Amino acid sequence: MRRGITRALAVACVLLLTVPGASAGSAVKMYDVVSLAEEDLGLNGAALDPSGEWAIVFGADAYLELVSTSDPATRIELLWNSDVDLNDGDFHPGGQTAFIVGREGQVLRYAREDHSITNAGGQLEFGQTKLTAVAWNTGGSWAYVGGEDGWLWRMRAAEDGGAEVHQILGRGASDISGIDCHPSLMLCVVSSVVDGIGVIDRDHTLYWIGGTGYPWSDVQCPTGEHDECVAVSSDRNIATIALDDEQPSTSGVEIIQLSDAEGYFTGLSHQQGDRSLIIVTPFSLIEHDLSQSAAFPWLEFPDAVDFDVSIAGERIVATWSTDRDSGWILTDRGTIVQFHPPLSNSVGGILGAWILIAIPLATLLVILSLTFGLSPGLRQWFTLRFGSDEEKRAARGAARRKKRG
Repeated sequence: MRRGITRALAVACVLLLTVPGASAGSAVKMYDVVSLAEEDLGLNGAALDPSGEWAIVFGADAYLELVSTSDPATRIELLWNSDVDLNDGDFHPGGQTAFIVGREGQVLRYAREDHSITNAGGQLEFGQTKLTAVAWNTGGSWAYVGGEDGWLWRMRAAEDGGAEVHQILGRGASDISGIDCHPSLMLCVVSSVVDGIGVIDRDHTLYWIGGTGYPWSDVQCPTGEHDECVAVSSDRNIATIALDDEQPSTSGVEIIQLSDAEGYFTGLSHQQGDRSLIIVTPFSLIEHDLSQSAAFPWLEFPDAVDFDVSIAGERIVATWSTDRDSGWILTDRGTIVQFHPPLSNSVGGILGAWILIAIPLATLLVILSLTFGLSPGLRQWFTLRFGSDEEKRAARGAARRKKRG
């Protein structure tokens, strides 16, 4: 009887501790799909307005469209007659205008008031340079523009309707892959494909602070709560950039490699707070938490293939958030895919209830199992109360023999 009770309790513990849980794969799943066009649009990215309500998507042949971030089926066509590819964009902190930059020195200006697109700069200011990155500084007084071969400028609209443009001294020789400005410090961070990571101070002085030789693909300053930014390289390195507002030249770079990750890190998008999403090719995402200096799987390629093998073959060019763990993915072809945690992962769901019940109950059963093994009296009481007739007779006989002895 002792062995039977102990075995039964042990089996119960195993069953409770192996209740099916959340999969070890993606933290989010893909849901609704919106397509901007039937043909391949060749998109390169999206620029979100400061309110997070609208995004300008841009790409090949000067494609431009304003998309609602909460409902991408709601969109406004932006017209510009050109075949120049557009590579990057950024809204002014005031949210009323945006710059979009592209090949052949092209800089376009979007005005929210009438959704117009106008020429803000071109070959006169930037020559034939392929422009690859743009970002407004915190106060919105200047925008920094980067291009191929390490070219860097600061620019703003001039009183005569043209552009005021100045070169940034001390540039490197490799392409600028990203620029982002800290939300609360008057500092901007530059990433390049060979020359490393640089910081531009309030006086427009450029300091190269480290990371030379790494193929950096993008940089992001996700929150004003930390004096830090993050950069990623195509070969799966993550750099944490500690900014020094008083002495920008002493800002530091700490680099780690995600050796267990697969694919190429091609970009960064802000998710919420101090969390960013690392864009990976093939189709996947990794969450990076700046406050924890940690990265976590977010959307894995096999799960994208299971959702739609055709979409999984496209390239992610941007994401934006609609809540803490939800948002939309934009691909180069013009597909927009919703993501959020699986419904089974919601608080108060069946899985959560099972876990809340199973773990304490399993612990209790382990304690009872040990108690039965160590307490003959409790084992005899259990047998007399719940055992079969034969087991009860045997238990009474054993009790009488023990009493006579």
